[in-house]
Amino acid sequence: MIILLGETTAAREIAAGLENRGLTFQRPQIWTEKDCAQAPSAILDASHPTCSGKFTSLKLWCEQRGIPYLRLERPETKIPVSSLIYPVYHWEEALHRLKQRVSTLYQEKERLMTIFVTTGTHQLESIVGSSFTRAARLVVRVLPEGRLVQKCKDMGISPRDIIAMQGPFSKEINKALFKFYGADILLTRDSGLDGGTDTKISAALELGLEIVLVKKTKDSIGLTANNVKELLNWVDGYFTT
Repeated sequence: MIILLGETTAAREIAAGLENRGLTFQRPQIWTEKDCAQAPSAILDASHPTCSGKFTSLKLWCEQRGIPYLRLERPETKIPVSSLIYPVYHWEEALHRLKQRVSTLYQEKERLMTIFVTTGTHQLESIVGSSFTRAARLVVRVLPEGRLVQKCKDMGISPRDIIAMQGPFSKEINKALFKFYGADILLTRDSGLDGGTDTKISAALELGLEIVLVKKTKDSIGLTANNVKELLNWVDGYFTT
């Protein structure tokens, strides 16, 4: 039994690849060793990059038992040098930086700031519950899945501020969306070229938006793959030899 972690686009591509190979797998939202009657044959982690530290104990559990734990880690994007970009490495840093920038811009422009969020719904609640949202409007772009849209609505996000679209998007589409919603700040993460990080950043910079960019933290535990094809190639090698 393979355990596939994550609700990302990449996770869906991996699931389709496993199905095409006739391999049995489970996709639990949260998994611990207590969930299965027997230990899994491998764990494939295609979860959101901000979840990388969440499964550290699970990785160690696999390491102790000789169970392969393969994490999908897209290569970092080459980020241009700009005073508009604020790189952070932890979610708490992102929230702190957002608080600083919203406060400063709110005083300068004397209006609500619009934060365009492209980091998914996993930690959206922490943004919604932050004090700086009293001076900000949140526009959230999520995958076109009913449960994700409902999750945003349940948090109090207005339907008009929920964009349900599947990327990656071109610079032109990003630019059009940023302009349409009147974005002031882009909150995004480094999801690599496959995730469209470069086009989001270039579009935002052309419009003069400030960017809070959640960078990847280094994780030396376990195996890694740089893309879905590489991960599935590993699966082919591991389960057919």
